[in-house]
Amino acid sequence: MMNIKPILAATAILLALAACGSKTCHVSGSSDYHQDGDTLYLYTSSESEDASDTLFVKGGKFDFTLELDSASVCFLRYRKDSIDEIQPFFLEPGEVVVELHKESGLSRISGTKMNDAFQVLNDTAYKYQLKITKLVEAMPEDATDDQKNELMSKVMSFTTILAGEVYKTAEKNIDNELGYLLVSNPEMLNEEQVLTLINKMPAKFRRRPAVKEIESYLRDSYKGVPQGGKISDFSAADPTGKKISASEVIGAHELTIIDFWASWCGPCMNEMPHMVELYNMYHDKGLGILGVSLDTDGDAWKEAIKKTGALWPQISELNKNSEIARQFGVTAIPYTIVVARDGSILTTGLTGVELEDFVRNQLQ
Repeated sequence: MMNIKPILAATAILLALAACGSKTCHVSGSSDYHQDGDTLYLYTSSESEDASDTLFVKGGKFDFTLELDSASVCFLRYRKDSIDEIQPFFLEPGEVVVELHKESGLSRISGTKMNDAFQVLNDTAYKYQLKITKLVEAMPEDATDDQKNELMSKVMSFTTILAGEVYKTAEKNIDNELGYLLVSNPEMLNEEQVLTLINKMPAKFRRRPAVKEIESYLRDSYKGVPQGGKISDFSAADPTGKKISASEVIGAHELTIIDFWASWCGPCMNEMPHMVELYNMYHDKGLGILGVSLDTDGDAWKEAIKKTGALWPQISELNKNSEIARQFGVTAIPYTIVVARDGSILTTGLTGVELEDFVRNQLQ
């Protein structure tokens, strides 16, 4: 059995950069549970079954130095409690520190730009892993359906937050190997996010086979509408049961925000006061909002609308497999699509200050 370290460690693959001159990478390692003589295997190619180097622990330490022509991601493979462990990290010029700990999730990497950023993401993943584990362990064996649904809602909320952190990290590092790693292994990103990130990548990354394969697949399968295209009409019932179509809301305003949300989504509920403020500020200047809820509990949905004051048109299919969400490739919420009066998509995925700035600029 192979137990892979938190987040995306299963993505341990070698990434080649264009040659940038020979530079030194020194890796200082430590372990709080390996014995003298224990073996660690260094892999710098996912395509090879043979380790690139063999390291031996002595006094709880190990280290090695490499002259690099390019940055890359590599991984250490070792045994712990009869289980294969994998610790990925980046080989880049500088001093890289690798700390292996017996307690799962506490191993750390640091010392260089990509390794530091990757560790921050790992820490976030581990934090939410602990939260989810605690919730699951507290669930009684005879849990009711309501208790199970509440657990699932919280887990989905945590997953949405984590997905947002993965996207932000990939975007900030889109010009280096960490960004490439996250984009080429997009388990937590939705289709539009991946395509958006690929469009921001330097050409040298976009030419890599893994990215070309992902982009080709998504271009063929993605059901969303790219910016500049026109939205396809859709409709669903409002809280009173009246059917409302997107076109009638969009056609009544200079600018319309289509807001995908749910009462069980923590980040959505945190964002809602900002949406209410935005609506109050710009509604008289031509702003409309159409809420599309992914709730399945009608009472919870209606209560959330009342509680937050989100009194613009709201619709929901009250179905966990929302056809509207699927139509636009929405896999994480909150998620917004901003459209003009003629249905042209102006931008997607904005929240908070970025959304407010965009609305203000458009309506001015």
